[in-house]
Amino acid sequence: MNDLLGKKLLVLGGTLSTYDVVRTAKEMGIYVVVTDYLKEGISKQEADETAYVSTNDMEKLEKLIEDKGISGVFTGASEFNIRNMIMLCSRTGLPCYLNLEQWDTFSNKRKFKEICKKYNIPVVPEYDLDNEGETHLVYPVIVKPEDSYSGHGISICSNKKEFDAAVKKAKKWSKIGKVIIEKYVEGNNVEVYYLIQNGKIMLLTASDRYTDNNQNGSPVPTAFYHPSKFLDEYMKTTHPKVCRMFEDIGVRNGVFFMESFLVNGTFMFYEMGFRLNATMEYHFVEHFNGFSPLKMMIRYALTGDMGADQEKNNNPHFSGKACEIALLLRPGTIHTVDGMDIIKSKDSVIHCIQFYEEGDCLEETGSLDQNFARIKVVAKTEEELEKEIEEIYRIISVKDTKGNEMLIKSR
Repeated sequence: MNDLLGKKLLVLGGTLSTYDVVRTAKEMGIYVVVTDYLKEGISKQEADETAYVSTNDMEKLEKLIEDKGISGVFTGASEFNIRNMIMLCSRTGLPCYLNLEQWDTFSNKRKFKEICKKYNIPVVPEYDLDNEGETHLVYPVIVKPEDSYSGHGISICSNKKEFDAAVKKAKKWSKIGKVIIEKYVEGNNVEVYYLIQNGKIMLLTASDRYTDNNQNGSPVPTAFYHPSKFLDEYMKTTHPKVCRMFEDIGVRNGVFFMESFLVNGTFMFYEMGFRLNATMEYHFVEHFNGFSPLKMMIRYALTGDMGADQEKNNNPHFSGKACEIALLLRPGTIHTVDGMDIIKSKDSVIHCIQFYEEGDCLEETGSLDQNFARIKVVAKTEEELEKEIEEIYRIISVKDTKGNEMLIKSR
């Protein structure tokens, strides 16, 4: 018996960031109401019902919850809407996997790194300009907003001129007007993904993250390979420390991811997200291990419980190989898109989400806004996976109004 059948879920945000949440909730038999102030939105098209209440208008949202008999509130990877979700759940007494203090701590890059240090977890070194001054910088450095996400406002700098421009850019994207200046680290980029269920902290998977560092001075991801070739090393050296840190924090349920560089045998973290990730790695977890962290999070939002214990089913090593391809675009207006239907029909492709359509325009590079699509590919072996990826790059084409290829093809 489906105990969620007919329950009503309020989803904050009607754009593509919640599309997977809305579709998954509906597959679970849940009645979905999507709200934001926009008249249109792809997630609104999928919802059972739409509302036009802004996601930060708490009083109107509370009335919407009461009028519609809403049982839970959830959202996608938008940090703006996650904060609104936490506040709304606190005001209405609905389940939420973390509180505002925890969210404000871990969504801030500097605060996150300070907590890591307390648990002897290495982090990427920073420059404190208040004490040292910019003359002490050793280039290259990377400049980031202290509190942004999706890669906005990040720059790699090789000299003072680039640095000055980068600081202005980062402050523009920071809601609190603060920046972080880090040593530019060259190493293997490893991202780890966790689930917490009833206090049990499980490493779901780890990926080797590849970036294009020439996009308007910012590193933008192009591929995530699962499981990471450094998974065993991470589990031996760093995973126990991360578990201790989150056990002490006291979060009982939820999902989070952490990003690191592996340098000379040391995993050095630089930021995290206490939320669903734009990579949607939960599709790989469901494919290989048979359970969906996304479905567990939706269930928690409605009931305050994640459901059946999945610790025995969890295997971060997987039984095959996987890759999320993040296709990047050059600036321009899309005139034609070819090959996506063929790609979506391939047996090796378990999930594909497309962010732009014909007629859409990309003006700036250097953030996740540059993603044309994210394609999840699986195979039994590494060799088979590489063949599938190469074929996808051969098939797909995105042309601008002048007939030029807009895709940045790394193959």
